[in-house]
Amino acid sequence: MTTTVIDLGELQLTRVLYLDAAIDPEPTGLDADAVRSVPWADPDWATDGQVRAASCVWVVTAGDRRLAVDPSGNLDEILHDPGSTAVHQEAYVAAFAEAGVPIETIDTVLLSHIESIGLTAVRDGDGWRPFFPEARVLLSEAALGHFEAAPEPGEVGAAFASLVAAGLVDTFADGDEIVPGLRAEWTGMHNPGHCAFHLASAATYVGHLAVTPLHLATGPCPPQHADPEAAWRWLEDAKASGRILLGPLWPSPGALRWDPAGHPVPV
Repeated sequence: MTTTVIDLGELQLTRVLYLDAAIDPEPTGLDADAVRSVPWADPDWATDGQVRAASCVWVVTAGDRRLAVDPSGNLDEILHDPGSTAVHQEAYVAAFAEAGVPIETIDTVLLSHIESIGLTAVRDGDGWRPFFPEARVLLSEAALGHFEAAPEPGEVGAAFASLVAAGLVDTFADGDEIVPGLRAEWTGMHNPGHCAFHLASAATYVGHLAVTPLHLATGPCPPQHADPEAAWRWLEDAKASGRILLGPLWPSPGALRWDPAGHPVPV
């Protein structure tokens, strides 16, 4: 497996990888023609009209704090299948250990929004339990408020409600510093509670504003966002900033930036 480590001085980012795969572009709101229209897509981010994606977790280390960001969201059907969930959980435990961040050392699960549950909670018999045994869950006030007003249906809602009932969920406000060097920005463009995270002065975690790096080139994406035009403007500004950009589902190496000539460069 490929572990990406980015040292930002006061923060260190470690990407724990479970798998990279090529998938049909439809779940990302794109089609094969849109994928092929991006000149820099192959081979890092796409393969012959398919989108490359990953099941992975970005871990932020700040002093003695360790935060797992959006841990393996959008793989719920696989991770939570009763017949195989134990196998996937064990494999992820091993992946975290191999990356040097055992799951017991994670103190916070930081969510950019609620849309899936991933490793935030995993099946435990007929119920749910936190995958990270020592971690609390942290998300925006807007995301929790939206969930309370209109809970996600099915397993996502049931799993997240179990965490709330267990008293494991905390919130932050727009602009709050989560830990020194890590600041939250509420966007609300993907869904009402969505946030991005700015890391030190050098990197930005875009969340689902760009489900794939190709969204940085393909323009507004109505199938993905509540406000696609605003999301596109936000991404254009992020590219122009020169900062390292990170995504939760991006394939290895999981990060890129735009150089002064306007070319995307994998980090």
